[in-house]
Amino acid sequence: MERRTRILNAASSMLTTHGYHAASMDSIAACSGMSKKTLYQFFESKKSLFETLIIERLFAPIPYTPVETDPLHKQLQLMMLLIAEQLLNEERLGLLKSIITETTRNPAVRQIVADLFHLSGRALPVQQWLSKHVDSGDLQISDVEEAADLLFSMTLGGPLLAHLTHCKPPKEGENLTHFIEYGVNTFLKAHSSQK
Repeated sequence: MERRTRILNAASSMLTTHGYHAASMDSIAACSGMSKKTLYQFFESKKSLFETLIIERLFAPIPYTPVETDPLHKQLQLMMLLIAEQLLNEERLGLLKSIITETTRNPAVRQIVADLFHLSGRALPVQQWLSKHVDSGDLQISDVEEAADLLFSMTLGGPLLAHLTHCKPPKEGENLTHFIEYGVNTFLKAHSSQK
């Protein structure tokens, strides 16, 4: 397990530093301190290695268990803050930047990422939580997938874009918390069954 983790760490570093094409199995082996033969014992190809990296490091499930006695706004705020904490960490941001760069110039990488995105089952717990509260009658939402995308945009889209592009100072700490709270409250106000 330790060797596999070292390989994935090296692949992550090579991808974020040099991009998909320049990150050869030779360079990953050198970065991990292992032989190329060892890499192939764990991963059958460079494509397989990077698919695993994307699934396990970028699309990794974000566990969230709400406290059922908390009010809806608190449950949703805590979930979005947890997602922000996971999504805005240095490794995921680096992987996102690299993948955005690679998918814009390489159709093969674009297809890999598109396939993995669909296979990942959209690991964020937002859709499940929304579906549960639509089914219980707490929320009125006709398209949960679209509503989850809207909620993500309202709470994390701007902060994520700021971190990725440096187009404006990123929201962090209390500023991020207040921004997410505002987005969650606005979203719930629009979709509450108790209007």
